[in-house]
Amino acid sequence: MFIFSRHITKIIIMLLFVVTYLILPNLPREEELARAGNFFIIFAAFLPSLWLLRATAITMPSVEKTQKLLSELISTKILSGLQVTSHILGGVLNIGTFPLLSSVIPQNAKDEIRQAAGEAAIRGMNTAVLWSPFFVSFAVGQLYLPSNSAWLGIAFGLLVALLFNIISMRFLIGKLTLGYLLEAISCVKPILSRLLILSGSVLFVGQIFNKTALNAIVIVIPILVIFQMMRRPETTKFIIQNLTRLIKNSGDEMLLISVSMFLGSILSGSTEIQNFISLNIGENFPFWIMIILLPFVVWFFALLGVHPIITSAPILSLFGPLLSVWEAAFLMQAHLIGWCAGTASSFTSLSVLTTAENFKISIKKLIIGPNLIATGCLTLFGSIFLILLNYFL
Repeated sequence: MFIFSRHITKIIIMLLFVVTYLILPNLPREEELARAGNFFIIFAAFLPSLWLLRATAITMPSVEKTQKLLSELISTKILSGLQVTSHILGGVLNIGTFPLLSSVIPQNAKDEIRQAAGEAAIRGMNTAVLWSPFFVSFAVGQLYLPSNSAWLGIAFGLLVALLFNIISMRFLIGKLTLGYLLEAISCVKPILSRLLILSGSVLFVGQIFNKTALNAIVIVIPILVIFQMMRRPETTKFIIQNLTRLIKNSGDEMLLISVSMFLGSILSGSTEIQNFISLNIGENFPFWIMIILLPFVVWFFALLGVHPIITSAPILSLFGPLLSVWEAAFLMQAHLIGWCAGTASSFTSLSVLTTAENFKISIKKLIIGPNLIATGCLTLFGSIFLILLNYFL
Protein backbone atom coordinates (compact mmCIF):
# COMPACT_ATOMS: atom_id res chain seq x y z
CA MET A 1 0.00 0.00 0.00
CA PHE A 2 2.91 2.34 0.77
CA ILE A 3 4.30 1.87 -2.76
CA PHE A 4 1.02 2.94 -4.36
CA SER A 5 0.34 5.89 -2.01
CA ARG A 6 0.65 9.54 -3.03
CA HIS A 7 4.03 11.27 -2.75
CA ILE A 8 2.84 13.56 0.06
CA THR A 9 1.67 10.51 2.04
CA LYS A 10 5.08 8.84 1.60
CA ILE A 11 6.84 12.00 2.80
CA ILE A 12 4.61 12.35 5.88
CA ILE A 13 5.07 8.68 6.85
CA MET A 14 8.85 8.86 6.45
CA LEU A 15 8.95 12.03 8.56
CA LEU A 16 6.90 10.31 11.27
CA PHE A 17 9.37 7.41 11.38
CA VAL A 18 12.34 9.80 11.50
CA VAL A 19 10.83 11.85 14.35
CA THR A 20 10.01 8.69 16.29
CA TYR A 21 13.56 7.41 15.81
CA LEU A 22 15.03 10.73 17.02
CA ILE A 23 12.85 10.75 20.16
CA LEU A 24 13.66 7.17 21.12
CA PRO A 25 17.34 6.63 22.02
CA ASN A 26 16.90 2.86 21.68
CA LEU A 27 14.90 0.70 19.34
CA PRO A 28 11.52 -0.46 20.75
CA ARG A 29 11.42 -3.75 22.64
CA GLU A 30 9.56 -6.74 21.24
CA GLU A 31 6.58 -6.33 23.59
CA GLU A 32 6.26 -2.63 22.63
CA LEU A 33 6.22 -3.53 18.94
CA ALA A 34 3.61 -6.24 19.60
CA ARG A 35 1.31 -3.79 21.46
CA ALA A 36 1.72 -1.19 18.73
CA GLY A 37 1.07 -3.87 16.11
CA ASN A 38 -2.26 -4.62 17.76
CA PHE A 39 -3.30 -0.97 17.32
CA PHE A 40 -2.24 -1.14 13.67
CA ILE A 41 -4.31 -4.29 13.07
CA ILE A 42 -7.39 -2.87 14.82
CA PHE A 43 -7.33 0.29 12.72
CA ALA A 44 -6.69 -1.73 9.58
CA ALA A 45 -10.03 -3.47 10.31
CA PHE A 46 -11.87 -0.40 11.64
CA LEU A 47 -11.59 1.81 8.56
CA PRO A 48 -12.80 -0.84 6.07
CA SER A 49 -15.73 -1.48 8.42
CA LEU A 50 -16.75 2.19 8.09
CA TRP A 51 -16.37 1.97 4.31
CA LEU A 52 -18.52 -1.18 4.26
CA LEU A 53 -21.20 0.66 6.23
CA ARG A 54 -21.07 3.62 3.82
CA ALA A 55 -21.21 1.37 0.75
CA THR A 56 -24.28 -0.40 2.13
CA ALA A 57 -26.14 2.75 3.20
CA ILE A 58 -26.00 4.18 -0.32
CA THR A 59 -28.13 1.26 -1.54
CA MET A 60 -30.86 1.63 1.12
CA PRO A 61 -34.31 2.96 0.09
CA SER A 62 -34.61 4.87 3.39
CA VAL A 63 -31.59 6.98 2.43
CA GLU A 64 -33.19 7.74 -0.95
CA LYS A 65 -36.39 8.81 0.84
CA THR A 66 -34.35 11.22 2.99
CA GLN A 67 -32.82 12.69 -0.17
CA LYS A 68 -36.28 13.14 -1.69
CA LEU A 69 -37.71 14.86 1.40
CA LEU A 70 -34.73 17.19 1.51
CA SER A 71 -35.07 18.11 -2.17
CA GLU A 72 -38.73 19.05 -1.57
CA LEU A 73 -37.87 21.75 0.97
CA ILE A 74 -38.35 25.27 -0.35
CA SER A 75 -35.18 27.25 -1.04
CA THR A 76 -35.41 29.30 2.16
CA LYS A 77 -35.37 26.14 4.26
CA ILE A 78 -33.04 23.85 2.32
CA LEU A 79 -29.81 25.16 3.90
CA SER A 80 -31.10 24.42 7.41
CA GLY A 81 -32.32 21.05 6.13
CA LEU A 82 -28.89 20.31 4.64
CA GLN A 83 -27.08 21.12 7.88
CA VAL A 84 -29.42 19.06 10.06
CA THR A 85 -29.52 16.09 7.67
CA SER A 86 -25.76 16.22 7.17
CA HIS A 87 -25.28 16.20 10.93
CA ILE A 88 -27.45 13.15 11.58
CA LEU A 89 -26.39 11.20 8.48
CA GLY A 90 -22.78 12.17 9.07
CA GLY A 91 -22.83 10.48 12.46
CA VAL A 92 -22.80 7.18 10.58
CA LEU A 93 -21.79 7.83 6.96
CA ASN A 94 -19.03 10.41 7.66
CA ILE A 95 -17.87 11.98 4.38
CA GLY A 96 -20.19 9.61 2.49
CA THR A 97 -22.89 12.13 3.40
CA PHE A 98 -21.68 14.74 0.92
CA PRO A 99 -22.36 12.87 -2.35
CA LEU A 100 -25.88 12.08 -1.14
CA LEU A 101 -26.72 15.66 -0.15
CA SER A 102 -25.08 17.38 -3.10
CA SER A 103 -27.48 15.53 -5.41
CA VAL A 104 -30.43 17.60 -4.12
CA ILE A 105 -28.86 20.84 -5.38
CA PRO A 106 -30.11 21.67 -8.92
CA GLN A 107 -27.50 21.40 -11.67
CA ASN A 108 -28.13 25.02 -12.71
CA ALA A 109 -27.87 26.42 -9.18
CA LYS A 110 -25.84 29.62 -8.79
CA ASP A 111 -22.36 29.52 -7.29
CA GLU A 112 -23.59 31.38 -4.20
CA ILE A 113 -26.19 28.68 -3.52
CA ARG A 114 -23.65 25.89 -3.99
CA GLN A 115 -21.19 27.67 -1.72
CA ALA A 116 -23.75 28.15 1.06
CA ALA A 117 -24.99 24.55 0.68
CA GLY A 118 -21.46 23.12 0.88
CA GLU A 119 -20.67 25.21 3.95
CA ALA A 120 -23.87 24.09 5.69
CA ALA A 121 -23.22 20.44 4.84
CA ILE A 122 -19.67 20.51 6.18
CA ARG A 123 -20.76 22.26 9.41
CA GLY A 124 -23.39 19.61 9.94
CA MET A 125 -21.29 16.55 9.13
CA ASN A 126 -18.15 17.63 10.93
CA THR A 127 -19.91 18.46 14.19
CA ALA A 128 -21.14 14.84 14.27
CA VAL A 129 -17.51 14.15 15.23
CA LEU A 130 -18.37 15.60 18.64
CA TRP A 131 -20.66 12.71 19.59
CA SER A 132 -20.49 9.84 17.10
CA PRO A 133 -18.36 6.73 17.81
CA PHE A 134 -18.26 6.06 14.04
CA PHE A 135 -15.29 8.37 13.47
CA VAL A 136 -11.58 7.71 13.69
CA SER A 137 -11.34 10.59 16.18
CA PHE A 138 -13.40 8.72 18.78
CA ALA A 139 -11.33 5.57 18.30
CA VAL A 140 -8.11 7.57 18.79
CA GLY A 141 -9.40 9.16 22.00
CA GLN A 142 -10.54 5.83 23.37
CA LEU A 143 -7.09 4.33 22.86
CA TYR A 144 -5.41 6.95 25.05
CA LEU A 145 -8.16 7.63 27.60
CA PRO A 146 -10.26 5.38 29.84
CA SER A 147 -13.22 3.78 28.01
CA ASN A 148 -15.82 5.21 30.40
CA SER A 149 -14.45 8.73 29.97
CA ALA A 150 -14.73 8.43 26.20
CA TRP A 151 -18.44 7.63 26.36
CA LEU A 152 -19.03 10.39 28.91
CA GLY A 153 -17.20 12.79 26.61
CA ILE A 154 -19.73 11.93 23.90
CA ALA A 155 -22.55 13.01 26.22
CA PHE A 156 -20.89 16.44 26.50
CA GLY A 157 -20.46 16.39 22.72
CA LEU A 158 -24.19 16.06 22.10
CA LEU A 159 -24.72 19.29 24.01
CA VAL A 160 -21.86 21.13 22.28
CA ALA A 161 -23.05 19.97 18.83
CA LEU A 162 -26.64 21.03 19.54
CA LEU A 163 -25.60 24.51 20.65
CA PHE A 164 -23.17 24.99 17.75
CA ASN A 165 -25.64 23.91 15.06
CA ILE A 166 -28.48 26.05 16.39
CA ILE A 167 -26.28 29.13 16.77
CA SER A 168 -24.51 28.68 13.42
CA MET A 169 -27.81 28.15 11.56
CA ARG A 170 -29.22 31.27 13.17
CA PHE A 171 -26.29 33.54 12.34
CA LEU A 172 -24.86 31.99 9.14
CA ILE A 173 -28.07 30.89 7.42
CA GLY A 174 -30.52 33.42 8.76
CA LYS A 175 -34.07 32.97 9.92
CA LEU A 176 -34.48 29.95 12.20
CA THR A 177 -37.83 29.13 13.74
CA LEU A 178 -39.06 26.01 15.51
CA GLY A 179 -41.10 25.17 12.41
CA TYR A 180 -38.01 25.39 10.19
CA LEU A 181 -36.07 23.16 12.58
CA LEU A 182 -38.82 20.53 12.86
CA GLU A 183 -39.26 20.41 9.08
CA ALA A 184 -35.52 19.97 8.64
CA ILE A 185 -35.42 17.18 11.25
CA SER A 186 -38.38 15.43 9.56
CA CYS A 187 -36.14 14.77 6.53
CA VAL A 188 -34.17 12.16 8.47
CA LYS A 189 -37.25 10.32 9.74
CA PRO A 190 -36.95 7.48 7.14
CA ILE A 191 -33.44 6.54 8.34
CA LEU A 192 -33.93 7.13 12.06
CA SER A 193 -34.84 3.53 12.92
CA ARG A 194 -31.76 2.22 11.06
CA LEU A 195 -29.50 4.63 12.89
CA LEU A 196 -30.96 3.57 16.24
CA ILE A 197 -30.48 -0.13 15.42
CA LEU A 198 -26.87 0.46 14.43
CA SER A 199 -26.01 2.62 17.45
CA GLY A 200 -27.87 0.31 19.83
CA SER A 201 -26.06 -2.74 18.47
CA VAL A 202 -22.65 -1.13 18.96
CA LEU A 203 -23.53 -0.06 22.51
CA PHE A 204 -24.92 -3.52 23.32
CA VAL A 205 -21.85 -5.38 22.09
CA GLY A 206 -19.53 -2.91 23.78
CA GLN A 207 -21.23 -3.20 27.17
CA ILE A 208 -22.06 -6.92 27.17
CA PHE A 209 -18.70 -8.15 25.91
CA ASN A 210 -16.65 -5.34 27.47
CA LYS A 211 -15.37 -4.11 24.11
CA THR A 212 -14.26 -0.65 23.09
CA ALA A 213 -16.36 1.15 20.47
CA LEU A 214 -13.54 0.46 18.01
CA ASN A 215 -13.80 -3.32 18.49
CA ALA A 216 -17.60 -3.28 18.73
CA ILE A 217 -17.91 -1.50 15.36
CA VAL A 218 -15.58 -4.01 13.71
CA ILE A 219 -17.80 -6.83 15.05
CA VAL A 220 -21.25 -5.33 14.48
CA ILE A 221 -21.05 -3.73 11.03
CA PRO A 222 -20.18 -6.85 8.98
CA ILE A 223 -22.99 -8.77 10.73
CA LEU A 224 -25.58 -6.06 9.97
CA VAL A 225 -24.36 -5.73 6.38
CA ILE A 226 -24.65 -9.49 5.81
CA PHE A 227 -28.19 -9.34 7.24
CA GLN A 228 -29.01 -6.47 4.86
CA MET A 229 -27.64 -8.46 1.91
CA MET A 230 -29.84 -11.41 2.88
CA ARG A 231 -32.89 -9.11 3.05
CA ARG A 232 -32.08 -7.49 -0.30
CA PRO A 233 -29.75 -9.81 -2.26
CA GLU A 234 -30.03 -7.63 -5.36
CA THR A 235 -27.89 -5.00 -3.62
CA THR A 236 -24.94 -7.33 -2.96
CA LYS A 237 -23.17 -6.54 -6.24
CA PHE A 238 -23.54 -2.76 -5.75
CA ILE A 239 -22.29 -2.95 -2.15
CA ILE A 240 -19.17 -4.84 -3.22
CA GLN A 241 -18.54 -2.38 -6.06
CA ASN A 242 -18.99 0.62 -3.75
CA LEU A 243 -16.70 -0.92 -1.13
CA THR A 244 -13.99 -1.64 -3.72
CA ARG A 245 -14.13 1.97 -4.93
CA LEU A 246 -13.95 3.38 -1.40
CA ILE A 247 -10.95 1.20 -0.49
CA LYS A 248 -9.18 2.25 -3.68
CA ASN A 249 -9.85 5.97 -3.09
CA SER A 250 -9.14 6.00 0.67
CA GLY A 251 -6.05 3.83 0.89
CA ASP A 252 -3.79 6.78 1.74
CA GLU A 253 -6.02 7.81 4.65
CA MET A 254 -5.99 4.26 6.03
CA LEU A 255 -2.22 3.98 5.71
CA LEU A 256 -1.50 7.35 7.33
CA ILE A 257 -3.84 6.80 10.27
CA SER A 258 -2.67 3.22 10.90
CA VAL A 259 1.01 4.17 10.80
CA SER A 260 0.38 7.19 13.05
CA MET A 261 -1.35 4.98 15.63
CA PHE A 262 1.43 2.39 15.42
CA LEU A 263 4.13 4.98 16.12
CA GLY A 264 1.98 6.84 18.65
CA SER A 265 1.55 3.64 20.64
CA ILE A 266 5.30 3.11 20.75
CA LEU A 267 5.94 6.68 21.89
CA SER A 268 3.18 6.76 24.50
CA GLY A 269 4.56 3.70 26.25
CA SER A 270 8.20 4.77 26.14
CA THR A 271 10.13 5.77 29.25
CA GLU A 272 11.31 8.91 27.43
CA ILE A 273 7.74 10.21 27.18
CA GLN A 274 7.05 9.36 30.79
CA ASN A 275 10.21 11.19 31.88
CA PHE A 276 9.19 14.19 29.78
CA ILE A 277 5.83 14.27 31.56
CA SER A 278 7.36 14.14 35.02
CA LEU A 279 10.09 16.70 34.31
CA ASN A 280 8.27 19.24 32.12
CA ILE A 281 4.60 18.84 32.91
CA GLY A 282 4.29 17.14 36.26
CA GLU A 283 1.11 16.12 38.00
CA ASN A 284 0.04 19.70 38.79
CA PHE A 285 -0.23 20.95 35.22
CA PRO A 286 -3.41 23.13 35.12
CA PHE A 287 -6.36 21.16 33.80
CA TRP A 288 -7.99 24.21 32.16
CA ILE A 289 -4.87 24.82 30.07
CA MET A 290 -5.07 21.24 28.76
CA ILE A 291 -8.67 21.83 27.68
CA ILE A 292 -7.77 25.01 25.78
CA LEU A 293 -4.40 23.87 24.43
CA LEU A 294 -5.47 20.58 22.84
CA PRO A 295 -8.24 21.80 20.48
CA PHE A 296 -6.38 25.01 19.63
CA VAL A 297 -3.17 23.17 18.64
CA VAL A 298 -5.09 20.61 16.56
CA TRP A 299 -7.18 23.30 14.81
CA PHE A 300 -4.23 25.65 14.18
CA PHE A 301 -1.95 23.00 12.68
CA ALA A 302 -4.83 21.63 10.60
CA LEU A 303 -5.06 25.06 8.96
CA LEU A 304 -1.43 24.51 7.93
CA GLY A 305 -2.29 21.11 6.44
CA VAL A 306 -1.26 18.83 9.35
CA HIS A 307 -3.74 16.01 9.93
CA PRO A 308 -5.27 15.97 13.46
CA ILE A 309 -4.06 12.41 14.03
CA ILE A 310 -0.50 13.73 14.06
CA THR A 311 -1.11 16.51 16.60
CA SER A 312 -3.89 15.10 18.78
CA ALA A 313 -2.57 11.60 19.57
CA PRO A 314 0.75 12.75 21.12
CA ILE A 315 -1.03 15.36 23.30
CA LEU A 316 -3.55 12.77 24.49
CA SER A 317 -0.72 10.41 25.36
CA LEU A 318 0.94 13.18 27.38
CA PHE A 319 -2.09 14.43 29.31
CA GLY A 320 -4.19 11.25 29.56
CA PRO A 321 -2.22 9.55 32.36
CA LEU A 322 -2.45 12.67 34.55
CA LEU A 323 -6.26 12.79 34.70
CA SER A 324 -9.09 11.12 36.55
CA VAL A 325 -11.89 9.44 34.57
CA TRP A 326 -14.09 12.53 35.07
CA GLU A 327 -11.40 14.95 33.85
CA ALA A 328 -10.49 12.64 30.97
CA ALA A 329 -14.08 12.92 29.69
CA PHE A 330 -13.61 16.67 29.23
CA LEU A 331 -10.23 16.12 27.56
CA MET A 332 -11.93 13.63 25.23
CA GLN A 333 -14.46 16.25 24.18
CA ALA A 334 -11.70 18.88 23.79
CA HIS A 335 -9.91 16.43 21.49
CA LEU A 336 -13.11 15.94 19.45
CA ILE A 337 -13.66 19.71 19.22
CA GLY A 338 -10.16 20.18 17.84
CA TRP A 339 -10.61 17.31 15.38
CA CYS A 340 -14.00 18.67 14.26
CA ALA A 341 -12.71 22.23 13.77
CA GLY A 342 -9.49 21.11 12.12
CA THR A 343 -11.02 18.78 9.56
CA ALA A 344 -13.72 21.35 8.71
CA SER A 345 -11.18 24.02 7.75
CA SER A 346 -8.05 22.29 6.44
CA PHE A 347 -7.15 22.23 2.73
CA THR A 348 -5.86 18.65 3.19
CA SER A 349 -9.00 17.39 4.96
CA LEU A 350 -11.09 14.77 3.21
CA SER A 351 -14.19 16.61 4.44
CA VAL A 352 -13.17 19.79 2.63
CA LEU A 353 -11.92 18.03 -0.50
CA THR A 354 -15.03 15.84 -0.80
CA THR A 355 -17.39 18.77 -0.21
CA ALA A 356 -15.64 20.91 -2.80
CA GLU A 357 -15.74 18.09 -5.36
CA ASN A 358 -19.39 17.12 -4.85
CA PHE A 359 -20.85 20.62 -4.52
CA LYS A 360 -18.57 21.94 -7.30
CA ILE A 361 -17.14 24.82 -5.30
CA SER A 362 -13.69 26.27 -4.70
CA ILE A 363 -11.58 24.74 -1.93
CA LYS A 364 -10.12 28.16 -1.17
CA LYS A 365 -13.56 29.75 -0.77
CA LEU A 366 -14.71 26.83 1.36
CA ILE A 367 -11.78 27.28 3.76
CA ILE A 368 -11.52 31.09 3.84
CA GLY A 369 -15.16 31.82 4.54
CA PRO A 370 -17.80 31.69 7.28
CA ASN A 371 -16.71 28.23 8.38
CA LEU A 372 -13.24 29.48 9.31
CA ILE A 373 -14.79 31.91 11.78
CA ALA A 374 -17.30 29.28 12.92
CA THR A 375 -14.60 26.67 13.66
CA GLY A 376 -12.45 29.26 15.42
CA CYS A 377 -15.40 30.18 17.64
CA LEU A 378 -16.12 26.50 18.27
CA THR A 379 -12.51 25.95 19.36
CA LEU A 380 -12.47 28.94 21.70
CA PHE A 381 -15.98 28.96 23.15
CA GLY A 382 -16.25 25.17 23.13
CA SER A 383 -13.17 24.99 25.36
CA ILE A 384 -14.50 27.68 27.68
CA PHE A 385 -17.84 25.88 27.85
CA LEU A 386 -16.11 22.64 28.90
CA ILE A 387 -14.12 24.42 31.60
CA LEU A 388 -17.28 26.02 33.01
CA LEU A 389 -19.16 22.73 32.77
CA ASN A 390 -16.44 20.97 34.74
CA TYR A 391 -16.46 23.76 37.34
CA PHE A 392 -20.19 23.73 37.98
CA LEU A 393 -20.85 19.97 37.79
